[in-house]
Amino acid sequence: MAIGRISTNQYFKLSTDRMSKQQTELVKLQGQLATGQRVLKPSDDPLAMSVALGAKAGVKTIDSYQSNITYVNNQLGQMDVALQSASDIMVSIKEAFLQAGNAALSPADREIIAQDIEGRMEELRGIANRTDANGYYMFSGTFQDQEPFQTPGGAITGTFLETSTAAAGEAVVGREIQVASGRFVNLSITGQDAFVDPNTNEDAFAILRDAVALLRNPAYPNGQEGATPQDTYLRAFNDKGAQLDDIFDQVQISRTKVGVRLREVETLQQINQSAQLELERVAGEAVGLDYAKAISELSQGQLQLQAAQQSFASTSQLTLFNFIG
Repeated sequence: MAIGRISTNQYFKLSTDRMSKQQTELVKLQGQLATGQRVLKPSDDPLAMSVALGAKAGVKTIDSYQSNITYVNNQLGQMDVALQSASDIMVSIKEAFLQAGNAALSPADREIIAQDIEGRMEELRGIANRTDANGYYMFSGTFQDQEPFQTPGGAITGTFLETSTAAAGEAVVGREIQVASGRFVNLSITGQDAFVDPNTNEDAFAILRDAVALLRNPAYPNGQEGATPQDTYLRAFNDKGAQLDDIFDQVQISRTKVGVRLREVETLQQINQSAQLELERVAGEAVGLDYAKAISELSQGQLQLQAAQQSFASTSQLTLFNFIG
């Protein structure tokens, strides 16, 4: 039977190849420990890397949703503050209407009330035309560059976005922002929603302009003899107060909508956080490193390499003369 022989050159080559492979494995283990990743490149484990990349992409997508939620929260929060301020102003205007309904007031008294209502009307218009931190009108819906309620004059009517019909105003919608997979939140309440009576299509500013004009009209009956109850200031401002109440109700409905949306995005934010943690877990399990196992393998590999190097060093120094007596 033939006995295979290994030449010195072959022995050296096999030994160096084996030690080179051991060194490569040690470098790989050191890289894994440094990064905390078992899979350092796709070729290490293509399937695991694919799973990890998909999970990490999902995490990034959720990051964008969470950023959108932060933006939506800020916008809705500003809107809620604005609508609360509008409510407070309307309450004070209602008090002025009660005073204006007194038929015994002098023209000078009526002028004082008219100026007060005018001032509060402009405060209310300022709220309806409020902008966000980016300079966009909060109550203009998708027409965020256009002032919702301009001051009337010339060709300007002062209606919401200068729309001529209720249908045109109602067609304006709020911007929608994606906050989760398949979930969008209508970011804004429009001026049509908050400051226009849906039954009459009359906005708050038209009602207040009529009230001011009524106070400044010297020909208006002042409860004189022969005047019908419908012609008295009391009846007139009761009617104006009822009209303003309808707008006030719209403001409260709008605030309720804002509150509902804030609660919705809060819930979605928590759902997103849970989904994100799960995806991070999946990515970690796919390519993550078992530190205890890697450290053990590194220690064992270092010992094996050291033993191989020592064996090679001692063997390579042997010659035939070492075996001659």
